[in-house]
Amino acid sequence: MHNLLTNGTVITPVRVIDDGAVLYANGVIEAVGKEKHVRERFSAAYGEQTELHAIDAGKRVILPGFINSHHHLYSTFARGMAVPGAPARNFTQILEKLWWKLDRTLGPEDIYASALVPLLECVRNGVTTIIDHHESQGVQDGVLDLLQKAVEATGIRAALCLGASDRCGHGRAGVIENERFLEKLRRQPSPLVTGMVGLHAAFTVNNDTLERSVAAARRYGAGLHIHCAEDLADQQDSLEKYGMRVVSRLRKFAALGEKTLLVHCVHVDEKEMNLIRASDSSVVHNPESNMNNAVGCADVLRMLNKGIRVGLGSDGMSSDMLAQMRCAYLLQRHDKKDPRLAFAEAPAMLLEHNAAIAGKIFAKKLGRIEAGAPADLVVLDYVPPTPLGPGNFPGHLLFGMVDAVVDTVVCDGRVLLRHKKLVGVDEELIHEGSRRLAAKFWKRIGQA
Repeated sequence: MHNLLTNGTVITPVRVIDDGAVLYANGVIEAVGKEKHVRERFSAAYGEQTELHAIDAGKRVILPGFINSHHHLYSTFARGMAVPGAPARNFTQILEKLWWKLDRTLGPEDIYASALVPLLECVRNGVTTIIDHHESQGVQDGVLDLLQKAVEATGIRAALCLGASDRCGHGRAGVIENERFLEKLRRQPSPLVTGMVGLHAAFTVNNDTLERSVAAARRYGAGLHIHCAEDLADQQDSLEKYGMRVVSRLRKFAALGEKTLLVHCVHVDEKEMNLIRASDSSVVHNPESNMNNAVGCADVLRMLNKGIRVGLGSDGMSSDMLAQMRCAYLLQRHDKKDPRLAFAEAPAMLLEHNAAIAGKIFAKKLGRIEAGAPADLVVLDYVPPTPLGPGNFPGHLLFGMVDAVVDTVVCDGRVLLRHKKLVGVDEELIHEGSRRLAAKFWKRIGQA
């Protein structure tokens, strides 16, 4: 059946089309433009008798589905959880007191429930594509199948990987799980899920795990997904153990490249930026997380000026990418003490660079509304109170749309949210199950 998302202002985001419409069928966009012209094109191609299902956007804004280039679905059970002892004084202590205890304690049922909750939040926030980085040192074999099951039940797109790490002596097992999952997807492709090779961070993987991961990524044509210089401790560890900085070590093992995601890059220097640019690797900025962990502010404006592809992620802090975009905008101005900065760059990181990153990982034209692109569409409950056009779209995005509620979400042609209600998902049951499991989990982690 053909579907027409109509009666809205379509932002492609290159064009702004008043009285716009998007025609799609079988999960793919066929036409976009003025509603009158799109309807005429449909009738000419398929005849007046062909059924056309219309979805009324109600004069609201129609955008491409948002993309989150770095998520942590596994982090759900940390919400509201008491962490015993004195508060963490630095990033290393945050990992040791909270995240590493959490990912050692998660069981299979916890992992599935933990994934469902933020996936539903992705839908509610108009996020139709995520690149997830999973950690669960206590459960590795088959864990990516659990995440795939949750993703496909929710209906959004995801690139999945397990962050291999030697901090518990299981680095090789993490590589094997990534290889197993990539081989499974090679034999049984999924329309929504793809795979990557994950590494936790340079300071938690030895050379053998790094080398094996690079070999696996090359064998399957997959990307590498790694936390890079998030905290100064990562650089200090690399210099002490290997006599070189983090990005130089990654280059030595051929870990850089157009499908490599270097997450954070808060503490990279000029030489490392040049290596990233020369290798065509991507950086993912996570402003809220960096502020929360007090690790510093990544100099993403300098990276962008060098021609580095810099996208945006949430690092599991939330699934709201519009909020991440405005946070990036505000943080750069605050850090540089310059009110002229980031007005164009922050929206570009969300809409242009995330689309470019996802395009390389999924091999699809994501993050745009054009013929031949996947039908990943979002209707924001935003009626512009002032004129809206290509020239002032960033102003509407940063100061209006950022606070708008998502009304409708379509991913791969399937309606996931309509009139702010999830379609085909029992949200109450999922949250009830999550609370029940979280309470048991908190008892276990308190004894760990």
